[in-house]
Amino acid sequence: MKFLGPCEVCGKTVRNYRSLAGHLRHNTDPAHQDLKARWKAWKAEYRATLRCRKCGGLFEITDKALRNRKRCPRCEELRQSMSKKEYEKLTFDKPADPRRFNADVGSKAGWDGLDDREVTWTKGDDLYRAVVESLEGGERVNDAKHRLGISYKVFRAIGEDAFGKEGYRERTHRRKAEAIRQTVMRSQTSNDLEDNFAEELRLLGLPVEQTAWHTLEIGGERVKREADIKVALDDTRKAVVFCDGEVFHGPGCIYVEPEVKMTEDRQTALAFFELGYTVLRYSESEIHDGRALAHLQETMTRLASCQRVYRNWAPEEEQVA
Repeated sequence: MKFLGPCEVCGKTVRNYRSLAGHLRHNTDPAHQDLKARWKAWKAEYRATLRCRKCGGLFEITDKALRNRKRCPRCEELRQSMSKKEYEKLTFDKPADPRRFNADVGSKAGWDGLDDREVTWTKGDDLYRAVVESLEGGERVNDAKHRLGISYKVFRAIGEDAFGKEGYRERTHRRKAEAIRQTVMRSQTSNDLEDNFAEELRLLGLPVEQTAWHTLEIGGERVKREADIKVALDDTRKAVVFCDGEVFHGPGCIYVEPEVKMTEDRQTALAFFELGYTVLRYSESEIHDGRALAHLQETMTRLASCQRVYRNWAPEEEQVA
């Protein structure tokens, strides 16, 4: 199985584009930063390598609108110049698709910042042993892929070589069953998150209202959105508090696409803020380790001066109005 290859600056093996990005991010010397600038410029351009269904040849496109194109320019020209019957009779000796060996690249055109693309794994090498240890230890496949910087196809190929197809399938199914069990437990914990945090606020003597639905203006439409907790600041002002369990919100969301859910959560928070509310959003880990409660208490002091605070997951997103 081929990988991307070694970095042209230091020679370190880079197994996929994710590990390449991390490699360039953590090496701050001028040579690597120059390579990083080239990498960013390459990413900014759309390029993909497609395979012609007619002749089997590869061709590159730079227009995303052509990503579903089935024929290379030459075959498209033949199709236009020949009758339908003549074109359908036309056959080619199709070469093997080289992209299948470079699984970490897929259809994306290869980047020129990697000198050699002939690096392979072999039975018993460091990567091989790392995958075997991961499977024997029950590590999540996605976690192992990201840690080792390899694609799923590479991970599976090594796993099947080490344990056989049935042995590999048995181990991954066992891990999936354990992941489902843990997900159910996390979901049950997340469901209690709001109630437990609301109770902590009541113990501080704060007037708390739970599960309040509001009609908000988002994207030019009026939609119903929920505030997990509302805290009265005085007779006219209130704060809305969002308690984000990891299985329902943020990067760890498992019920919908994380990016979609995070965008929706930001829209909801900004809509409440624009209505005059202080908005405080806390992650599950912040609530469990006490950071959320400490931040809220400190914020209540600042709010005494009639300020409004907008606080999303990341501290750098916090702003005061």
